[in-house]
Amino acid sequence: MKMVIISLIVLLAFIGLWVWFHFTWVEPVTSYYYEELDGLFNLIKNGQWSEAEEHMLIYSDKWQDVRGLWIYFINQNNVDDIDSSMKKLDVFVENRDGTMAQAELEHLKILFNIIKENECLSFENIM
Repeated sequence: MKMVIISLIVLLAFIGLWVWFHFTWVEPVTSYYYEELDGLFNLIKNGQWSEAEEHMLIYSDKWQDVRGLWIYFINQNNVDDIDSSMKKLDVFVENRDGTMAQAELEHLKILFNIIKENECLSFENIM
């Protein structure tokens, strides 16, 4: 009986850690990028390239901070995909390529949404 109780406590601790990580790191970060990338989309669409470059610096710095923690908890392929997409977006903004930058922004939003869905506490993710 002791082993059942200990196992149940350990299981509840892992679920609690998962919920904490989701609501303190995954949800706020994905929501931040989802909203902020819309603003960057509008800057690019309106041809405000210098402001877009400034925003990209902020987003890249924030991403490096978040990435440092996420690599321990989130699928490495997802983190690598976001890294790659951020680098592409940075190059497109530097080269003032509006069409490719807008396409990469949409791709980046999808990547953050995938992480949000994969890390949420749902029955699908538990099974």
